[in-house]
Amino acid sequence: MSFEVRKIFEDLSHLSKVHTKKEYAAAMDMFRADRFSLLRDLTESGDYAANSLVLCQDVQDEFKKFGKVRAAELMNLNYFMIYYIFPSILLEKENGAEICDILRDTWNGFFKANINYTDYESLMSGFQTKIFGIPIGKN
Repeated sequence: MSFEVRKIFEDLSHLSKVHTKKEYAAAMDMFRADRFSLLRDLTESGDYAANSLVLCQDVQDEFKKFGKVRAAELMNLNYFMIYYIFPSILLEKENGAEICDILRDTWNGFFKANINYTDYESLMSGFQTKIFGIPIGKN
């Protein structure tokens, strides 16, 4: 089994830098409609640990340069996981928290990262309107 990492993480650098609530909502809708099904082997197999490891290995194989994933690229991958992968799993799967716990731990161990996950509603509530860099309230 292998994941279509190129398709899952398509437009990685653009999608990992969302700035507004509206922009994020549109990107999340697109991800769930077009790409979430590519994670079916992870979310429906039951062997979440093994499939999480396969996903991590596939991501490394796709994004490595000179044997490893560069720090800037890994930062974008981490954001993408937090913004799209984890919230989608939590929205779509009844046992989403279990899957996300395993995927998070596998990802952190594999890439020596320290990310966590949150749900879609929490991410949406975190966006603020700013004028000249000064927050003026929540969107």
